[in-house]
Amino acid sequence: MSKTLTMTQSTGFKRKLIATAIASAMIGVSGIALAQDDNVEEVLVTGIKGSLQRAMDTKREAKGVVDAISAEDIGKFPDTNLAESLQRISGVSISRNNNEGSQITVRGFGPDFNLVTLNNRQMPTNGSSRSFEFSDLAAETVSGVEVYKTFSATRASGGIGSLVNIKTARPLDNPGLKASVGAKAVMDTTNEVGEDLTPEVSGIFSNTFADDTIGIAISGSYQERDNRAVNADIANWRNNIDFETAAGANLTVLEDNRADKNGNIYYPRNFGYGIEDFHRERTNGQLVLQYAPTDTIKTTLDYTYAKVDLTALNTGVGIWYNDSGSDAREVVIDKNGTITRLTAAGDDFASNIRLNTSETENNSVGFNAEWEANDNLTLEFDAHNSTNENGGVGRGQNAFLILAAASIDKKTYDATAGADIPYMHVTFKPNGPGIVDGFPTAASYDSLFGEANLALNKSEVTQFQINGTFDTNADSGITSIDFGVGQSEIANRWRSYSTGQLPAGWYGGNANLFPDEVFKQEKLNGLTPSFSGGGSNVPFYHSWDFETNVGVLENGKWKDPVDWAWGSGPTACKPCVMRPDLNGNPVNDHKVTEDTTSAYVEFNNQGDLAGMPMQITTGLRYESTDVESNSFQRDPTQLVWVSSTEWSLNRAATSSYTAEKGDYDIWLPSMDVGLDITDDVKGRLSYSKSVTRPSLGAMIGTFDVTSRPKPGERTGTAGNPDLQPYSSNNFDLSSEWYYNEASYVSAGLFVKQVDDFIVNEIVAREVGNLRDPSQGPRTAQAIADLKAAGKDANDATNVLNQIRINTGLAPTDAVVQNDADPLALFNVSQPVNQEQAQLYGWEFAVQHMFGESGFGVQANATLVDGDLEVDNASTDFQFVLPGMSDSANLIGFYDKNGLQVRIAYNWRDTYLQGVGEGNAPYYVEEYGQIDMTVSYELPFAEGLTVFVEGINLNDASQRVYARYENQFKSAYQYGARYNMGVRYSF
Repeated sequence: MSKTLTMTQSTGFKRKLIATAIASAMIGVSGIALAQDDNVEEVLVTGIKGSLQRAMDTKREAKGVVDAISAEDIGKFPDTNLAESLQRISGVSISRNNNEGSQITVRGFGPDFNLVTLNNRQMPTNGSSRSFEFSDLAAETVSGVEVYKTFSATRASGGIGSLVNIKTARPLDNPGLKASVGAKAVMDTTNEVGEDLTPEVSGIFSNTFADDTIGIAISGSYQERDNRAVNADIANWRNNIDFETAAGANLTVLEDNRADKNGNIYYPRNFGYGIEDFHRERTNGQLVLQYAPTDTIKTTLDYTYAKVDLTALNTGVGIWYNDSGSDAREVVIDKNGTITRLTAAGDDFASNIRLNTSETENNSVGFNAEWEANDNLTLEFDAHNSTNENGGVGRGQNAFLILAAASIDKKTYDATAGADIPYMHVTFKPNGPGIVDGFPTAASYDSLFGEANLALNKSEVTQFQINGTFDTNADSGITSIDFGVGQSEIANRWRSYSTGQLPAGWYGGNANLFPDEVFKQEKLNGLTPSFSGGGSNVPFYHSWDFETNVGVLENGKWKDPVDWAWGSGPTACKPCVMRPDLNGNPVNDHKVTEDTTSAYVEFNNQGDLAGMPMQITTGLRYESTDVESNSFQRDPTQLVWVSSTEWSLNRAATSSYTAEKGDYDIWLPSMDVGLDITDDVKGRLSYSKSVTRPSLGAMIGTFDVTSRPKPGERTGTAGNPDLQPYSSNNFDLSSEWYYNEASYVSAGLFVKQVDDFIVNEIVAREVGNLRDPSQGPRTAQAIADLKAAGKDANDATNVLNQIRINTGLAPTDAVVQNDADPLALFNVSQPVNQEQAQLYGWEFAVQHMFGESGFGVQANATLVDGDLEVDNASTDFQFVLPGMSDSANLIGFYDKNGLQVRIAYNWRDTYLQGVGEGNAPYYVEEYGQIDMTVSYELPFAEGLTVFVEGINLNDASQRVYARYENQFKSAYQYGARYNMGVRYSF
């Protein structure tokens, strides 16, 4: 363990009692005598032990329940990702995206319910939600993170679960020259197409001048990461298909094991694998300037920048089943109504590629001034303007082209073995295009359609805050009063652009247009080694060059003299350009502005109870919020029946405009009681009322429908600008025993009673003048004609072709709705305030240092429960609370003589992820991950440290199921990631 002796000069600001006590104790032990003046010698313990001591001090001194993480040293945060550090705190769980910590759940409340601030300032977020994306921010520039689990009038509102404050370095808080530079080589074991080693460099420099009255801090980091993510997936589970009627005599096997033969049948819509290759570049930077012209004034000007560039290419391969069940041949249903084996005829073996090219950029400029007006009054002014711009570049976030070997004879989804992932069996027609030895080749792949979608999002926060503290100089009773007023404006704008469906022949026999040399055989089996089952009798899939094949779509030909006729009628485009036109009308253009004015007062009291020192803090916060929602949108006008399995819609050429308003006022009382039962044991009792505001996207004042309105999959969304915030009455009771240096035990009980819960109410409704041509008189006539001719009238292809014949359309023309068709019904989801819930739980934590041995351990566990029970068998709407789960951490470490070793295990129990189509609940199975870091400060080069970091050493992966464990939804194959590098500090 290394120790640094640092001299600091008092600037008149009040020193923290704990810092003075530690410094005095260490000085006494060292035998150093100091004169009684304003100079204080302070011993700072660095390394793991030092960071844990500082975090423990934050917890001990706080009003209410607070946990913290402190950097081990300048430029050295405990984990490579902030979310992955936060999961070490009791009550905090994380969700993972691309095998990296992404967002947090605290005490059972998911990402949207936790307010994240940067240096006590509310930050804009990506997209329409309020959740913070932790992977956008490099951990090296962070000096600490505080998690407030109870709420006070002095802190910003917006989180029912917690308030998380990220702190960055301030030079005048740590005077003198401080600097650290580091370089890493990042090796992700999942990488297949990128660089095996990618760079990460970071640096931070801090210095003070002019007798520590001027300070400057500069930090920056740059990281590249290449990796692959593999998943198996079923897009959705349909329910209640009558296979006997739909398939008729073609159904050869129907094994129904349901106890109730009239109960639900759950049917997998499709099944396949996604293989996605990522390249990410992340750039962070911060500049801080501080000036303290007198002992009573300190000013801070800071600028924070973060940018993430992402390119992801996803190859999807698999099978799908039609919406009606008419293609079914063999069906096996278990006792819960879940189909465990399904064989169907025809259709295609898909090979789809989706491209996501996007960019996220954050900019924040802030100013802060602190003024100690006199011995009793301290004032603070803080202002900032922060923006987040996120959007697609190039072809956008979702540009795709669908190719497939459209020559399947039969296909089977088989989950009868009870493995983690079902089995996929495909038999091809032996005379199908390009089929060789029973399997497809490059020549087998025909094209269906393409599409490109691009969204441009901007979130801007402008905030002003005035805070004050009046010190009464009293030893008991009211010792101080905190007060303040503030104003904030959050303005979010979302624009979306789309090419719409670009017809690529609709499997019309155009396979010869794609060059064989761009197709490559890839191994299909063995993609998910962490799971049992999976795989296929088809041993390979084909990847292909996306830009080359899109070039065929755009140019209408690959090489002369072969010309391409993409289609005719309303879906024709020649040439087809797979790049949204940003100069044209967007599909929609939404803006939501939220203005909030706030004021608070808080009284801090000291006294005693039966001789035990007691602290009581009571406060009240008032906030008034006005919401305005403005939208331009190209409304959907017509449904288009393109083929037996594909639908699209036409939109208005011009946009309609809507303007909606909402408002609400809230009062937020709070009380924290702290009781020093002994010098080492502290008890706490807290009550507070907190709110989480509706997601900004939920307050859009208009509606929209899916761009692929197939029968059975017709969905829509609508906003509600008049939503009220979620509100929660929070109760906490806890005790903490600080029994030794950097060692403590704590236990706590929490209860949350939440009102005005916002739920998505799904209602079947007509949308505008959208009509269904598959149910109109033209369809009825076509069915009658087919029956009269002795043809299969249940076959959608036959029906569509007969309509074309009857109405004089060309064989490839789409059928567009007319006024004789009946109005279509869409399942429209709209958020409303209508539910209540109660959550309660226990938190336990222990942190122990084994004397001067260098060894230590941390352990914590959180047990969460509530009054919400999910009925897995129900297909009706039911209120659920996603994210609620038990969690635990175990961390062991060694820190002595320049060697640091830390090994951490994080576990999260099975939890409800959310609700999908057909009101199906989705569950994420329990997950446990092991991470490890080893670093060594070289004895022959002071300040130079070499290190190795291993993330997910046990190759943990995640599986999701719907309703029942054998109702497979998805499986995400992760892998280990290693960082090797050096860091130099001085």
